[in-house]
Amino acid sequence: MRRLLISGLAAGCMSTGLAHGAEITERTTYFMVKGATFAEIDRALGVSGPLLSGGERHSGATKVSFRRNLEFAEKKGGCGVSRTNLRLDLVTTLPQWNAPRGADPKTRTMWKVLQRYIAEHEAHHSKIAKSWLERMNLELLGLPPERSCAQMEVVATRRARELLLGHEKAQREFDRSEARVVDAQLESKLAAATRQAAR
Repeated sequence: MRRLLISGLAAGCMSTGLAHGAEITERTTYFMVKGATFAEIDRALGVSGPLLSGGERHSGATKVSFRRNLEFAEKKGGCGVSRTNLRLDLVTTLPQWNAPRGADPKTRTMWKVLQRYIAEHEAHHSKIAKSWLERMNLELLGLPPERSCAQMEVVATRRARELLLGHEKAQREFDRSEARVVDAQLESKLAAATRQAAR
């Protein structure tokens, strides 16, 4: 199945405080898809979805932004990271479909299955980002002190970049693992939903 998407109506915003100044903000936006049949909905996702890296459109997406403002302090043995001031901004975009009068029960049921899958997939991207935020927080605070705060800043900045690259790799690996099984899993779920709707 294609992963498709677009920008749209802003929904909610949530802020959650973590230890050592780390903060998470989450926002969900929606885009509308039109169609009276599942085939029309699928085409609409491919046309209306936002354009992401690689020139592909997706049925859902999670934009992840990390920010940091490290503070340093003299301690026994040199200078270390005293505060990370990390921030993670998550913007999830999901499709929305208002069933037209001509949509049959089968199409409505299949849409619910697809919508739930997309939401669960994007929620996992957010979960990955949050786990790496916590890892970044712990690792930066746990770096051994350097002789000077200038040296500590260089070391901490380099490690932060390495962790960001690790996060990006984890997100790509999740998408690759999903791509290997999603078509078969989704088709199975849609077939089951179709049989249920026909009863």
